[in-house]
Amino acid sequence: MATSNADHLRWQELSREALGDFLAVAAAADLPAIAWTIATNGAMTGAVDSLTADAEDQRATFYAWAIYLGTEPTERTDSTGTVHLYASFTWARNYLVGGALRATIVPGLNDEAGA
Repeated sequence: MATSNADHLRWQELSREALGDFLAVAAAADLPAIAWTIATNGAMTGAVDSLTADAEDQRATFYAWAIYLGTEPTERTDSTGTVHLYASFTWARNYLVGGALRATIVPGLNDEAGA
């Protein structure tokens, strides 16, 4: 059975509500800002800024959000030395809302050590 447009919009609305809560908590708890996107299926992706933050700040931002969302992060370093941080989550207030956090730390782009 095909998913209706109404379903997609409902899922996006649930995620929009969750994002509002996330941002309110971020402001109150001084969590660092990250970029958020909401897919048509309602999945949210939080991406850590890799253009203006150094490797240490990227890690700190990623782990601050991972702790808040109660996730189990993974870390992988590829053959170029780029570190990929990832954590999937389900919102505690509504199991229909979930997504992932991501950070990509490129060596030499932000600092000498890269990670």
